[in-house]
Amino acid sequence: MNYKPVGKDEPWQKLNSHHEIPIGTIGQSRINIIEGDAGYGKSMLSLRLMHDWCTRDQVDQCSQLSNIDILIHLNLRQLGGVASIYEAIFKCLLPLDSSIKESDVKQLLQNEDIRTLLLFDAYDEYPDKDKEDNFVSHILQGKLLQHAKVLLTTRSSCIPEECDGLAGRIKLTGFDERAREDYVRKVVTGGDEEATQKILTQVNTSATLADICQAPLLFVIYAHSAHEAKMDIDFRSVTEFFGYMVNCFHYHVRNKAQTKAAPEEQAQFQEFKDNHDTLDRLAYEALYAENQQLTWDKDICASTLGEEFYKRHTDIGILVEEEVINRNFPSQPDPYKTEVRLFHKLACEWFAAHHFIKRLRSPSSLPGNLLDLMDPSELQHVYRFACGLDPKAARQVVDLLKQKEDCSSLAVLCALEQTDKAGDVLDIVCDLVSRDVIIRGEDSRLLQRTTIELVQRACQDEIPISCLRLERCFTKFDVTSSCIILESDFRLANLKTLQVLHIQEWYYTGGEITRDELLGLLQTCEGLTELWVHSNSILLPLSIPPEMIPPSLKRRNINILYDRRGGPLRLREGPVYRLSFEHGQWEIHNLRANQSLFVEIDQGQSQLDQEWCLQELKMAAEAGVTISTLILGGSFNTVADNSQSIILTSGRTIPVLQALQLQIWETDINQEMFIRILSYVNECPQMTTLLFKGSQLPDVVDPKQIPYQLKQRGLEVYREDDVLLGFREDDVHLGFRVLDLESGRWKDWDVETDSETDSETNSETDSEG
Repeated sequence: MNYKPVGKDEPWQKLNSHHEIPIGTIGQSRINIIEGDAGYGKSMLSLRLMHDWCTRDQVDQCSQLSNIDILIHLNLRQLGGVASIYEAIFKCLLPLDSSIKESDVKQLLQNEDIRTLLLFDAYDEYPDKDKEDNFVSHILQGKLLQHAKVLLTTRSSCIPEECDGLAGRIKLTGFDERAREDYVRKVVTGGDEEATQKILTQVNTSATLADICQAPLLFVIYAHSAHEAKMDIDFRSVTEFFGYMVNCFHYHVRNKAQTKAAPEEQAQFQEFKDNHDTLDRLAYEALYAENQQLTWDKDICASTLGEEFYKRHTDIGILVEEEVINRNFPSQPDPYKTEVRLFHKLACEWFAAHHFIKRLRSPSSLPGNLLDLMDPSELQHVYRFACGLDPKAARQVVDLLKQKEDCSSLAVLCALEQTDKAGDVLDIVCDLVSRDVIIRGEDSRLLQRTTIELVQRACQDEIPISCLRLERCFTKFDVTSSCIILESDFRLANLKTLQVLHIQEWYYTGGEITRDELLGLLQTCEGLTELWVHSNSILLPLSIPPEMIPPSLKRRNINILYDRRGGPLRLREGPVYRLSFEHGQWEIHNLRANQSLFVEIDQGQSQLDQEWCLQELKMAAEAGVTISTLILGGSFNTVADNSQSIILTSGRTIPVLQALQLQIWETDINQEMFIRILSYVNECPQMTTLLFKGSQLPDVVDPKQIPYQLKQRGLEVYREDDVLLGFREDDVHLGFRVLDLESGRWKDWDVETDSETDSETNSETDSEG
């Protein structure tokens, strides 16, 4: 599993165990979300955490839960219509004969001295999630129980809006090879090494099966089925796999009763297996529109399906009965009632897909409306199963998805469910690669793999791929194998029909594309006309000697464009650079009027990164580009004796610049060095602002040594200090002061009014602060 701290731009971090989930940790988010695709074990993990908390005194590894005094576990699927969390606990968790009242529960949870963890399971199945006035939203928004920690499980496509950017996120990544091997050996084969390797070989040699088995639920079912069948079982699509799995439920029970079953019973068995129209309709209506209701009253469900059909499907486990609190008690005599659901939401989507196909065929149905009522982002398997079950539906569904915003990736998955329609798939592939194909780092492994298969299929059939975007997933280009390697370890090879490639990385993960890697990538992509690298973390070579560039590449005249400030918000100013094959040097691409550049040179930067910053400054000077801001973050060392350059701690130099603002951070400056910096600024005629941040500075500057020209220019010199007002870390605020060039003294600066105050800060007060 992976963990992402609060903040949209924070990178994902790998967690080796559920014990590392930051529950109740000081400084971490109050809310954490456990997300994952269907079958990835979200509910199982929530139960495991509850078990660990109950046994925390016996287990050494539960330090994350040792800070919690009370843990409340609620299955949101069962809480439709429940008005408050106090009512939910009172009705669903407490025994009927409990002496604890609902008011007692409320008083207990509102006690801020009690460290409470609210564990909400299955938010994606919560019937009231789309209603504005529900207690879960109130808690997530901080309107209720603000002191309580919250852990919520949901599908990745159903993250609560209230938590966007404000919650820590734990993404379940499924079974890797080691986890699959451990499970098979310990649980399935009982240590039989030959049987273990047979099952694992079947999975690892089939790309489709390996992706399906990434989901723990599906792998568990496959492993047990393959072991019982004692034969090789391969699947080419999720539809084939799930159809086989549903049949296993039926055949498992039939095989046990085969010797006793009369012919009419066997016929009834086959009838129930093949004809399930009413169950299809119930499943479809359960997922329909906003008010999803995934459970039914037992008596109503049995009456609707027929007693025999109902009994058969509960006996084999496709339908599951649950005893729940009767919310109408005591107005109704029985305090409990039995509700029924399909064994998993994936099963609900399977049966709903059959009815969805019928709706598509109906003359009165408007297909576009069906997509609005069955959200593709939340119910992708309904569409995938429908495409795998019916070729005509596949064409219709894929066409509809291609027209819907943000559904092109799902269209890919749906197209590849049609394993027997090579011609139809080829047409779909042609259409999909005629637009941007995107692989994102946050995509599931199954979606990444499927998109890669789409790209490779297009290259294999010599279909032009207009544009491929790799967003937050690129690792490197491997020269030996001529492959692009993604963070998921998937590989992209033989991209001979790719025309435009965009590599986008905007997290500070580090990385470099060397000369050999860049040239190898260009040669591998034979049809490439344009390469974009948008990144503040991937470094390209500073130059390429012309003699290293093969003549074939020079003839192709490929556009290689480098946007060093590429990102979702583009918070830093700067031009885009283009590599010239003629002389192997970078130049500013499409120079615009009023073009400006923002550069930060940090002490912790790599040598290549710092050299790139200096080269940017040089190119800006040659092209007449204004440098809006230059930040030296701990990298300033001194000013040359002639005041014509700044010398960095690395020994590199920065000449006189056409810069508007210079910032020097986290560097202690004495009186002599301060005057030398002012002398350098005096040589930069366009500079209007000098700012020091987090630096120890002289309390008073000798005004006679301040260059007279700076006073005439009206240079503004600021210092920004962290001022501690109290004893807690959150009491820190930023204090601004401005240097009076006439007196050489610092004055307080009011940021809100953008003006100086009348009070001067003398050296004694300054040293005390």
